[in-house]
Amino acid sequence: MKQKNLNKRIRRLEARLAKDTRKLAKLRQKLSAASKRSTEKEKPVESPAPTKTTSLPAAASKKKKKRQLSPEGRAKLASMMKERWAAKKAAALAPVESPTEAPVEAGSPS
Repeated sequence: MKQKNLNKRIRRLEARLAKDTRKLAKLRQKLSAASKRSTEKEKPVESPAPTKTTSLPAAASKKKKKRQLSPEGRAKLASMMKERWAAKKAAALAPVESPTEAPVEAGSPS
């Protein structure tokens, strides 16, 4: 194998290893943070009585309801779209007159 190719492969491998070591460090940091959180949760901490403020984050995470179209609304929408498509198609098929060419009048001198 040529030296140029070997150097290139070595550079790529070193870059990949560096990237993997960064990923590993990040995962180890997350693991230590998670273990700290779990030890904090194990400690008996007196919490205040639940109030309405504690339930707000749960309410904010609810998904929006998907809007349902009634059959009548769906039919109306389909007919409107078909009309729009027909108008668009008719406009595309219609011959286009160029506005730059003015019609020549019979009475005007040339």
